[in-house]
Order: sequence, then structure tokens, then C-alpha cells
Amino acid sequence: MKVLLAADHVVFMSVIMLIALFTFQRCGTSKVSFCFTPVMLLWFATNVSVGIYNILEYYPSVLKAISPHYIVKFVSRNGKTAWNLLGAVFLSITGAEAMFADLGHFNKRAIQLAFSFVVYPSLVLSYAGETAYLVRYPENINNAYYSSLPKPVYWPMFVISTLAAVVASQSMISATFSIVKQSLALGCFPRVNIIHTSSKHEGQIYSPEVNYILMILCVTLVLGFKGGVELANAYGKHHSDFFLYTDNLKI
Repeated sequence: MKVLLAADHVVFMSVIMLIALFTFQRCGTSKVSFCFTPVMLLWFATNVSVGIYNILEYYPSVLKAISPHYIVKFVSRNGKTAWNLLGAVFLSITGAEAMFADLGHFNKRAIQLAFSFVVYPSLVLSYAGETAYLVRYPENINNAYYSSLPKPVYWPMFVISTLAAVVASQSMISATFSIVKQSLALGCFPRVNIIHTSSKHEGQIYSPEVNYILMILCVTLVLGFKGGVELANAYGKHHSDFFLYTDNLKI
């Protein structure tokens, strides 16, 4: 029997981690950035391994779902219900826009190569593995990822996923600081303090006001939604709206 954390424990740990992460921002990302790459490579490698294991163990035919004609059949068969599920489906691509939020730190080619040969294959195999597991155990759909982990690797994967979440959160925080700085330069954002935390890298900045506003908002969201499906659906809905607004502005 797998050991699963209670929802209240997850919320409590999430709040503590958020407060610690935002408090640490004043020190600059350079203090922890050296470990970002190995953590993310380990995260993708372990997800690929678990995904392949689940595919082979539970339902190898799940890889047929890569064909796009299945989504057409799904939408045509389920109608409005299928569209209502798009909020959750969008979670599979959320974060992709963050890779392009701060191209000043990475060139376009590096992002394209990383996404095409590391991120995308890892995501496909990871989601396919979860789906294969759910074909066998559909009752675990509310906690598919951790339920699908083999018991011997549950806690190691818990630690790795927590570290990966910290890295992802740091990326979004850093991107927010950069966007605010650019908005200030254009004169379209209220004046806030911008502090450079590195003498070598111009892009590593910190804004106390923005940092603590983000912290309060994030903690409020976690406490309000208490994690789970509601927060995931809200997150997916936000991103679907974000893509819609962005595309309309480009027209």
C-alpha cells in the first residue's frame, strides 16, 4: 500500500516552502542556480524512467494516443463536456510560455533544443505512463502521479519533484522580476525598487515589493483552493485565457 500525504499536510508544506522561497529571493538566484540544471535533468530522467515502466507494465498500447485524430474523436463524441475538460488538458503545456518569458537569459536555439529533445519527450512518456496506470487503476485519478510511482521510488521521487517545483517556481519569479523591470523601462508600471543581486549577470534582479505581493497571492491561492483539482483547473483555465488573449493581441 502506498504512503500518501494528507491534503492538509501538503498544504502546510506548500505554504512553508513558498514563504521560504520568497524570503530567499533577496539573496539572488545565483546562490542556488548552480543546482538548477542537475535537478531538472534528474527530474526529466526519472520521469522518463517511471513513464516507460508504467507503459510497459500496465498498457503499452497507450502510445497510440499520440495520434491527433483521437482528440478529434474525443471532442466529437463528448461535445461540451470535452471542452469543459480543456482547463485540465491545458495543464500539460502550462509552463511552456515561461521558457520564452525571459529570452535575455537563454537564446532561442537553446530553448528550442531543450524543449524538443528533453522536455517534450519526457512529458509525453510521463503522461503516457500515468494514463497507462489509470487504465488499470482508474479509481486513483485524483492522485495519478504519485499513485503511479512504484513503491521503492516513491519518496526519492517526492524529493526530486519538490526540488523541481522549487526550480520551476524560481524561474517564474525571476521572469516576473524581469517583466516588471522591462515594464518600468517603458513607463507602464508603477515605480518599485529594482535591486541587482549579481555583479556579473545583469538579468539577476530582485524587487521587494513585487516579491512579497507574489508571496501573499501564492499563499492565498494555496490556502483558498487547498491544492488538488480545483487549483489545477483554475490554473489551466487561466492559461487557456492567457493564450487566447495573447493570440488576439498578435492579430
